[in-house]
Amino acid sequence: MNANLKLSYLKGDGQPCEYAPGKAVTIGRTADSVIHLNDQHVSRRHATLNCIEGNWTLVDNGSRHGTLINGTLLAAQEPCVLAHGDQVGIKPYVLRVDLGGESMTLLHLSPEDSAVTVQLIEQDELQNLAGKRLRVLLDVAAKLQDASDEKSLAQTAAVALIQGTGFARALVLRSQDGAVFEVLASEALQSHRDAQARVSRTLLRAAASGKAVRLEDAQEMNMSESILTEGVTAALCIPIFLGVNIEGFIYLDSTSGVTPGNDAAAFAVALGQFIGMGLGEIRRRDLAQRQMHIQRELSAAHDVQRRLMPAETGAIGSWRWTFNCEPGRVVAGDIIGAGEGADGFWFFLGDVAGKGMSAGMLMASIQAYLAAELERGGSVVDSMNAVNSYVRRHRSASEFATLMALRLSNDGRVLRMVDAGHAMGAIVRAGAAATLIDCNGGPPIGVLDDAYECSEFELQPSDRIVLFSDGVSEQRNADGEELGIERVLDSLANSKDEGDDVERVMNLLRAHAAGAPFTDDVSVASLRFVSAEKPPKI
Repeated sequence: MNANLKLSYLKGDGQPCEYAPGKAVTIGRTADSVIHLNDQHVSRRHATLNCIEGNWTLVDNGSRHGTLINGTLLAAQEPCVLAHGDQVGIKPYVLRVDLGGESMTLLHLSPEDSAVTVQLIEQDELQNLAGKRLRVLLDVAAKLQDASDEKSLAQTAAVALIQGTGFARALVLRSQDGAVFEVLASEALQSHRDAQARVSRTLLRAAASGKAVRLEDAQEMNMSESILTEGVTAALCIPIFLGVNIEGFIYLDSTSGVTPGNDAAAFAVALGQFIGMGLGEIRRRDLAQRQMHIQRELSAAHDVQRRLMPAETGAIGSWRWTFNCEPGRVVAGDIIGAGEGADGFWFFLGDVAGKGMSAGMLMASIQAYLAAELERGGSVVDSMNAVNSYVRRHRSASEFATLMALRLSNDGRVLRMVDAGHAMGAIVRAGAAATLIDCNGGPPIGVLDDAYECSEFELQPSDRIVLFSDGVSEQRNADGEELGIERVLDSLANSKDEGDDVERVMNLLRAHAAGAPFTDDVSVASLRFVSAEKPPKI
């Protein structure tokens, strides 16, 4: 399957577009959205597309009016894997997903039929169900509910339409863009299976208004433009609804010698209602299975991530720490490590770019490799260069990690730190505002070879070091506004200790998100030197 995602507009104005894996594709009303949908029903940051492990996923970002996949409402903040042919509904737009999947059987439409007129089928006729057709309808209803996919459902319906209406040919169609129609199923009497009759564009257009319609001869027919020249004596078209939306059509026709029953329209309309219910059930089931699959993978990856991290509170030597890590809606690979080597206590916190299991595997590799280098006594610079070289040898083109690694002296006076493109660390000093650490370092891990430098800072006895991931500063609220680093620093003013530091940042973050799930992994850590107290056993 092609890794690129192609989108075309079935409803609403917009040009077809194509996206390669790598960067997130934002959808929303703001002008900076990758897919800009300028309508009042579309939220500012409505939804996001990501390619995770070769699968394109769609996440509704808690939008006001919701996002539909194939007519089924997505749960907010829950990623769903997209499939070829999916229709994404963001009122009033509908976009079709093209992942280079199975080709479709498309129709050949007739020209506009000036030789025929369209007649609305009256409700009295639709209410007349003969006993035989009622039995066929009840029998097929159970089969439709058990259908495993849309094509098998459509084929079951097409067979029942031939049995229950008396028409010679039955098609179940799905509209792709209002002008091109996919044939989900086709059935015909034995005597008509070799016929290649066209489908009336006029009839389909009339049924698109939401009513059951049939074709009748006009008084003065232009035979050269009419499907009647092909021997069609009757034709019927029924819209199939899923909720209030037309999802497809039943199309029936007959040629000379085959006469449909008087109550054929009533049967077809009733069957169309069953098809709509069956489609809804299949799509709900399919959506639930897709979301369950990705949630199982995410849960397993988060479990591995938690097991690699140190305890949320702990002490080594004279240093104590508290940290909090909460997984976002996709695996983003936050990295946290703590330990002691020959040269003192060390700690690191970072974030792997990308999402999915590969990001989780890279996170685990960096965590294990860097911890081993620091534990055996390597300097922060040497250890970062070593892990960088390792990642450079094994990463894919789009994988890298930002990271801050530090080593603290046993007397609590010296901080040696390397910043690999992370830049989210602060010193919290009593009686003063938290100060962002301006540290030497280099680019993110995995970008260049042997690129890192170290900074050294003198600490006062009461100083604390706070590190956090970009899932904190980049969390957006309902209006699409990021929390930002400055507000994180402001929240630390007058904080009492390392536990209070973490609690304040998390409370700020939760208030900003206003109950919505975090969009990325969130990690906050605070370190404190304790000189007068006996450190607790761990």
